[in-house]
Amino acid sequence: MKKLSPSYILAGISSLAAIISFLLIRKYFGGETADGLAQSLCDVVSESGSCSKVSESSISAIRGVPVLGDLPIALFGFAFYGFIAYLFVRSEQKSENKEGYLLLAFYLLVIAFVIDLGLFSASVFYIDAVCGLCAVTWISTLILAGGTFFLIKDYSDKSIKKASSVFQPEGLNLYIIVLLFLAVGQVGGKSFHDSLVDGEHTGVAQIQKQLAEYEKAPVVPIDLPGSSIQGDPNAPITIVKFADFNCGHCMDTSHILKRILRDYPGLVKIVYKNFPLDANCNKLVQSPRPDASSCVAASAAICADKQNKFPLMYEGLYRNTENRIAHSPASVLSLAQQEGLDMNQFRSCLSSPAVRTQINKEVDDAAKVEIHSTPSLFINNKPIRSGTPNEAFLRALIESLIKKV
Repeated sequence: MKKLSPSYILAGISSLAAIISFLLIRKYFGGETADGLAQSLCDVVSESGSCSKVSESSISAIRGVPVLGDLPIALFGFAFYGFIAYLFVRSEQKSENKEGYLLLAFYLLVIAFVIDLGLFSASVFYIDAVCGLCAVTWISTLILAGGTFFLIKDYSDKSIKKASSVFQPEGLNLYIIVLLFLAVGQVGGKSFHDSLVDGEHTGVAQIQKQLAEYEKAPVVPIDLPGSSIQGDPNAPITIVKFADFNCGHCMDTSHILKRILRDYPGLVKIVYKNFPLDANCNKLVQSPRPDASSCVAASAAICADKQNKFPLMYEGLYRNTENRIAHSPASVLSLAQQEGLDMNQFRSCLSSPAVRTQINKEVDDAAKVEIHSTPSLFINNKPIRSGTPNEAFLRALIESLIKKV
């Protein structure tokens, strides 16, 4: 049996890193439910929810590029690893210039390693989350750089000039290869998202139908003072969300709305109203939840808001829901401590009559607009279909409202 050459082994590692990068592209375009494989793999190698936090961050892509739209950072990783794999393969096919191909690969990998250090720093210090799949690609870069160095360490000429000699015989081919990978990554990632959207019956016709429904919907007054808000308080578009922290669809909606806030800064604000599906604190619900878990979660969110820490508690509560951690006094106290809240103030708030009064008020607000299920969303005082919203429709609606501002 013929022994596989080191260059082909490195090409295989590069290809694996390219595949992982492609999964990250799909994750970016599709969000939380885009790719079960990407999500499950990420959860295996990192803390649950970290990939979503990174993909939803402001530095996960170059956004709003004319004609091209959003360009995820993972797209450049996909093109890079694909190009490196090409160089390794060509080093075997073109033995007369093997040194040039391997040297070019090595210098590019060194540059990539420096960039990866920057991305790692941004993840740790800015985003405060490390994407497991991203970390796998960073480790791949280190392995590839080390393996390539082993292959070139005995070369007498390791100059950049020698590495650039590859461009003479290859010429335009190298540029075409890079552009091809960029195109495949961008089109492939977006196409998957489009097919997912179509699979959920959210095509153009459906979006137009929902927009028409929205236009015909009556305007309903909703009392906003006292409720938690994210986004610019003066934003012209207001999304009111009635939700429960034990509700899976509410959790999915939270990811969608986070992306909406990210992509429409200064234009959208989100008002969160508690509607616990728990008779322990909601007179409109018949069945109590064990240990009043929905009521405990709602109280924790309100108390965190009083310390201007609502977004942190909001995400933490849904993270616990996703990880099947029941909301309890102990779990919310642990979250509060993790997020740096004043614990004495938080404990006092949880048991205060003011919190129950706020929950009752928001339940009364829900009764006035006839809320029966969660999540229920209102855009500029008009209702949309209850349940997890169609993100494509939501974006189309926001774009249409922006034109009227």
